[in-house]
Amino acid sequence: MIKLKSIIQQLKEKEASDLIQQFRESKAEKYLTLFSHYRDNKLSDEEIQTLLDVNTNAYYTLKSRLFDKIQEFLSNNLDSPVIDLLRKVANIPNLVYNTHRDTAIAILLKLEAELKDYDMPYELSSVYNALKKLSLHSPKYYEYTQAYNRHVAYTLALDKAEDLLANFSKALSEYHASKNKETIELLAMIKEQVGHTARLYESHHLQVYKCIIDISFALFVPNAAAVKDDEPVEDLLAKMEKIFLAYPKDTNYQHLNLAYNFLAFEYYHQLKLYKKEAKYFDVVNENLQSFLLFNHCAYTSRFLVSKMERYIMNDMEKSLYEENAALQDNYEPEKHDIPNYINYMKYLSVSSFYAKKYQEAVGLLSRLVNDVSFKNYPHAEIEIKLLLALFYSMINKYDPANSLMRSVARKVRESEDEIGYENAGIFNKILSLQMSSSAKDVEQKIKQQFQRFEMLNNGSNRMLEFLKFDDAFIKHLSQGVKTN
Repeated sequence: MIKLKSIIQQLKEKEASDLIQQFRESKAEKYLTLFSHYRDNKLSDEEIQTLLDVNTNAYYTLKSRLFDKIQEFLSNNLDSPVIDLLRKVANIPNLVYNTHRDTAIAILLKLEAELKDYDMPYELSSVYNALKKLSLHSPKYYEYTQAYNRHVAYTLALDKAEDLLANFSKALSEYHASKNKETIELLAMIKEQVGHTARLYESHHLQVYKCIIDISFALFVPNAAAVKDDEPVEDLLAKMEKIFLAYPKDTNYQHLNLAYNFLAFEYYHQLKLYKKEAKYFDVVNENLQSFLLFNHCAYTSRFLVSKMERYIMNDMEKSLYEENAALQDNYEPEKHDIPNYINYMKYLSVSSFYAKKYQEAVGLLSRLVNDVSFKNYPHAEIEIKLLLALFYSMINKYDPANSLMRSVARKVRESEDEIGYENAGIFNKILSLQMSSSAKDVEQKIKQQFQRFEMLNNGSNRMLEFLKFDDAFIKHLSQGVKTN
């Protein structure tokens, strides 16, 4: 069953009130009751079923039919110039079979101009296909046939590029959770394929996809050889911006503008140009719920990690928790997208940690550990277990903390890059010191170990960069925290 409750909760107020009015006018009391309670989100399914006085099968049928009605309502209320154009494209068979040839061609040529204006190459193929049928005995037949063939080939190339971008985004997030060096080779291969496809056609769409991949590769993939002949990141960003300005009606670009702002923010964030990154950060942060859905074209959850770093740098980390209330109400993470789900839950738990809600932080990470398998993501497993051990130690629950630390030690020993995880070993020592009842000068020793951790915590195996290891935190940790 489609997640009906989630869909109802995400409806805009106007849409919800229109549906409620529709149910009232048609006297559909059961639909209205189910809809209203799903909208309020206060009662469980079992409680709503009891309230409606229906059996399980009838309740399931009611939910299914309510979904159908909402789906029909939403599709009927889509209204934009693009939707109008799509309706015209859908009417092309009627033009071919049931309209005077001259009239049909005139309408199709007008539609061709409108589709070019909105930059809709897929739909243009349908127009050229119709024009060549209507011009079979005309000198124009060859021209329209060539146009049709070009657009079919181009749209196939565009489909391929979009698939490659999606696979690149997926592999990029998986690399950051696993640090598997073989994934770097896959990412480089996808980058090369998109570059080859973009060279075949003079297409701004392909150039935008190539820019997204080239910038993401430069920012997030440790492979200098693969980017040595690329344009500078700043030039690639400028190229994307220029294309977006040239095609303001392109609905794809209206959304991909968020991906552009994300990449610009990450670029200036890495350069530590914090004032310059601010305007790009604000655009993405204000549209965070939408941006997190872009996992098919960007490594979206990386923004959450960088956001934590930015807030720490600005001494704003305590405000994360309050900000996240709206996000959690309106966004549901996709658990099957394990790398992005890990970052999302990590972000929520760290936000709870900075709000000193340690028990809540423990609960979020414990849920994460139970929800996903870390089999293919050893780097993420080491980081999450160290973080969870820290949270347990902050509430003096040392048995589960010790268990997690032993698990991390085993995972590091099993790693092919054990030396590269010396940072994890140092963090384990910090936690051991915090939990030791016999250690002397704990605060000073923890401070020294944190200095070692920060010195070693760089390169591809960097982790826990969103923790603020200042004197106040070290003092807090060394004293232990007796709170829930």
